[in-house]
Amino acid sequence: MKSTLLFLTALVATPTFAEAPDTYAVVADLVEAAREEWRAPGMSLAVVVDGRIAWARGFGLADVENEVEAGPGTVYRIASISKPLSATAILQLMEKGKLSLDDPVTKHVPSFPDRGLGITLRHLLTHTSGIRHYKEGEMNLREHFDSIEAALEIFKDDPLLFTPGSKYSYSSYAYNLLAAVVESASGLTFEAFMREKVWGPAGMTATRLEQQGEIVLHRSRQYVVTGGGGRVANAPFADLSVKWAGGGMISTVEDLARFAIALDQGVLLKPATLETMYEPMTLTDGTRTDYGLGWDSQADEKGRRWIAHGGGATGGSTYILRLPEKRFAVTIAANVSGVPDRRALGMKIAELVLAR
Repeated sequence: MKSTLLFLTALVATPTFAEAPDTYAVVADLVEAAREEWRAPGMSLAVVVDGRIAWARGFGLADVENEVEAGPGTVYRIASISKPLSATAILQLMEKGKLSLDDPVTKHVPSFPDRGLGITLRHLLTHTSGIRHYKEGEMNLREHFDSIEAALEIFKDDPLLFTPGSKYSYSSYAYNLLAAVVESASGLTFEAFMREKVWGPAGMTATRLEQQGEIVLHRSRQYVVTGGGGRVANAPFADLSVKWAGGGMISTVEDLARFAIALDQGVLLKPATLETMYEPMTLTDGTRTDYGLGWDSQADEKGRRWIAHGGGATGGSTYILRLPEKRFAVTIAANVSGVPDRRALGMKIAELVLAR
């Protein structure tokens, strides 16, 4: 209890942007230049240094039509950054003995047609299951699904792309299946488990599954860039209930920073579990991927291991870049689709801040 209170106190005590040092002016210039290049109406960013939110700020507009400025508390579609959050839930259940990463999916979701190919939870987490990603038009699906089980219907009868474990192929639908595993193993709904075991303990008060009818304070509008002239327009309607675990959560850059802090401080998972989480998957032919259990993991020329994940949604682009050994993170969110070079921006900011 004492460690939890200290963790929450650290979150409350984080400095505001007004208190941030002038050295972050260079970072602000970089972010504003990127926002203009990307044609993003609004953008927010947070930086974690030594396990604390050292700086957070919004740029541009969260809502163009109503001239609402973006801030560090603006709520964005975080897209595939939903995946490491969902992976955390699975690993918590593993720590509690509720499941094993090498369990067949059918042990927890008997209705899923495994076809005797032995899809395991590890395969789902590492994008090596052979389950397909979106087909054309599914990114902007308008249909609402009332349950995780119902959302599985869109892909569960499709053939696998390859034998599980033999190849890497990114799949948000594989993470939908993990949400069903969470419900089966925990006895809670996926949303309730995330709220009670992941978002709540991490202090992520603004994070939730996107529900179209729900009123969400400080929620950003979504935009796209159309045509060769770079015209900004409202994004098409998309109901994210088809991909809650893989890309359907909404959050703020500050909450994503708190997620990074909670992981680094051992609030959500044990240190040994985190090492397992960050270890890249090795395929059956011995090829090593860059993806672990819900995180991209790459070492640079200095031997530093960067843990990261990007996200792209209808009207949303995000990135989280972490260096756990330094308790450092950068979280980026923009309210426009198709933003390029998010990692490059994150690395530029990281090098600037870490050199201070």
